[in-house]
Amino acid sequence: MAKALYREYRPKTFDQVLGQDRVTNVLKNQVKTGKISHAYIFSGERGTGKTSCAKIFAKAINCLNPKDGSPCLKCENCLAIEEESTIDVVEMDAASNRRIDDIRNLKDNVIYPPNKLKYKVYIIDEAHMITREAFNALLKIMEEPPSHLVFILATTEIEKVPRTILSRVQKFEFNKINDSNIKNQINQILTDRDISIDNEAIDLIIKKANGAMRDALSILDQVVSYGDKSYDLSKVESLLGVVDFYDVDALAGAIIKKDTKASMNNLFKLRGNNKSNKDILDSLISYFNDILILKLTADNSYFDNIDYLDSISKRSEEITDSDLADYLDILIEYSNKMKLTENTDVLTEVCILRLLNLKNINNLESRISYLEKNTGDDLVNLVTKIIESKLSNFSLNEIEKPKLSSNEIKQNKKYKETKTENINKEQAETKEVETSAKLNNKNELSSVDEEKIKTMLIKTAGGVMNGLFADEGFNYRINKNDFIFYIKDDFYKIFIETKINEIEANLKEILSADYSFTIDSFDNMNNNISKTETQEEEKKNEDYSEKLIEIFGDEIIIE
Repeated sequence: MAKALYREYRPKTFDQVLGQDRVTNVLKNQVKTGKISHAYIFSGERGTGKTSCAKIFAKAINCLNPKDGSPCLKCENCLAIEEESTIDVVEMDAASNRRIDDIRNLKDNVIYPPNKLKYKVYIIDEAHMITREAFNALLKIMEEPPSHLVFILATTEIEKVPRTILSRVQKFEFNKINDSNIKNQINQILTDRDISIDNEAIDLIIKKANGAMRDALSILDQVVSYGDKSYDLSKVESLLGVVDFYDVDALAGAIIKKDTKASMNNLFKLRGNNKSNKDILDSLISYFNDILILKLTADNSYFDNIDYLDSISKRSEEITDSDLADYLDILIEYSNKMKLTENTDVLTEVCILRLLNLKNINNLESRISYLEKNTGDDLVNLVTKIIESKLSNFSLNEIEKPKLSSNEIKQNKKYKETKTENINKEQAETKEVETSAKLNNKNELSSVDEEKIKTMLIKTAGGVMNGLFADEGFNYRINKNDFIFYIKDDFYKIFIETKINEIEANLKEILSADYSFTIDSFDNMNNNISKTETQEEEKKNEDYSEKLIEIFGDEIIIE
């Protein structure tokens, strides 16, 4: 059986470990000074060298002739550990040895001194898989460890390890390995095997590895196992099942142009070429990420393929930064959902529709953009709908509302209650002003003229005005030859602004052309000072604030 590349090229000394100098330098110094701790935890992404460093460290602290903190690889102890012929270095998989009984057996064995080596070393992979009860049993060992015992825990999810354990170990964080180190390792392997692979194809392997050396070498192993001596990008893409760049470009272009039919046709074409839904979404993520890098850096040196760069540059001019961020946000969301469902076809199609509509409900800017698109720049149309349906029957089903926590709901309820109290108070004050205004009128209209005005307003504004006259929908004041006509605020703001000239002409016909007519709202009943444009805008914002809070919750602040 052929040996996997990641095992064949596993580092054997600290100097051979790539990309983790910060960790290896500390471990080498501990070996040189003899200041060895009883417990360590190595955490970080998969394939970054955690287990390899643990094995090297086990050799180094037991080596008879260490060299600069690394094992010599030639002494009896190093050879015994390398050949796995010693029982003093034990590698456990916590995924299958996670129960309390397994740890109790471990506890019974560690008390005995090593058979031949200086230290007995236990390397526990995937330590976060250990159960809580088993961790408690392990804690007892770590509190009073024998002098010959060294524990090395390796985990990709350190947040699942209890703090009681973390406080008793030395912690080392392993970073993702950078692209240059992975590329150097791949080139070394290709040189050793006399194989040629294009730079673009190597970059594809590195991108799919995502900072994990083991993943990169496993992917390389899959490619070279085909048996050729030379590989170009198209061949590597075919062997790995990667979606062709130009197919992804066509799909992305259709999405950006909001072409639903072309988007679906491109999606179905990719499936017809045996591309999985996961590969399609991953390719879109990679494509839009390349656009993001180009936009942020404006540096062409990150792209080796000039043809690809031209396409990406063209697309970057067609998409805004905000839309680009939303595309990636939605794609990552659905890529994660794909791990939890079996019907990936439907999920992928819904994802494409979300991209076409670009209505990301988790993004405040997207919600504002969607609201503006569906209501226009001015919210008067929205408020008109509310009044026409008398508030009770109106619902914004087309606008997706964010889910609020219980605290946010309570805060909104408290705000609405306070708002209602203020409105009731203002209405009472308005009544008083209306009564005072009528009493001060020296000249009163006849009941016939009042009825004519009501009939005219209903005819002008529509039947919705019937309900407004029930609680004094209009008022007036006569001062010599000046006739000041006041209309209830809701009526004035929503309907009258567009028909003031028509109403003024009708008033002259009903009453007398000798009057100088002024039409205003109840707010200005006690003064005839015309509102400035700024004041009108502030009043509009005040009227809309409650509805905006209902839509956006606590994410919007009204001052």
